[in-house]
This record gives sequence, structure tokens and C-alpha cells, in this order.
Amino acid sequence: MKKVILLVVFISQFLSISAQKITCADSLKVFYTNYFTYDVELEDENRLNSLVSLYCTKGFYNAWFEDVYDIGLYDPLTQGSGSTSEDLEFIKKSLSVKREKDYYMVTFKFHGWQGDINTITVYVYVNADGKISHTKRPSDGYMTPGQL
Repeated sequence: MKKVILLVVFISQFLSISAQKITCADSLKVFYTNYFTYDVELEDENRLNSLVSLYCTKGFYNAWFEDVYDIGLYDPLTQGSGSTSEDLEFIKKSLSVKREKDYYMVTFKFHGWQGDINTITVYVYVNADGKISHTKRPSDGYMTPGQL
């Protein structure tokens, strides 16, 4: 019983620490898993905003907020991939995060409109403070917010 309690305390401390700072691929995966828990269409806007503001720089948060809410066309954390609440578990299960030289390669899958499975890759840059500062589309090099 003591081992179970210690394990629960350790996990809760790890999650609270990782919610403040991204230090490795696993902590970025925790962020994305939480990110995919909320669906903007289901009015989880406040929770999603809080999560992004915790893990991201102010500059990235402002660009993300503008893209997602003001313009409403593009989510730089997911390359604008559309998902429905029914697809969120599939997306979370397919999520992969790998450390590259100066960024993390985040890959996940979702069901397309015609039953096909689409794969999305986003390059995520984390600054020295452990916050997401930029994202980049591999296809054309488009960065949010702007260039590094």
C-alpha cells in the first residue's frame, strides 16, 4: 500500500512540474495529450487557453490565440488539422514526440473526411525556459510566430 501511495505522489509531482516546463519529449507529449483532451467546438475554450498559456511563451500564445480564435482558420500546434470529439482518443493514441537537433518532431494521426487516415507532423521549438516558442510546418517552413 505504501508503494502505491508513493507512486501516486511521484506521478502527481511529475505532472505538476512538467506542466510548468518542457524538459524532454515526454513532457511535451504530456502537453499534447492534454491539448487533445479539449475540443474548441465543445466550448473548452477557457481550459485550452489556460493550458497553452502555461506551456507556451507569451509571444506564441498571442499568435496561437489570433490564429485559432480571431482568424479561426489555423491551429499552429496541429497544422490546422480538423478533428471531432470522437477522434480525440485515436489522435492521442497515435501521438509521437521525438527530439531532433533543435526542435521536437510531433506526429499524430486523425481520420479524414473519407475514412482515410492522415498523418500530421509539426516541428515544435522550446526555449531555454522550457516553453513552446515556435512551431513550424515541415512542408513549407511556415513558422508561428514568424522566424526564430
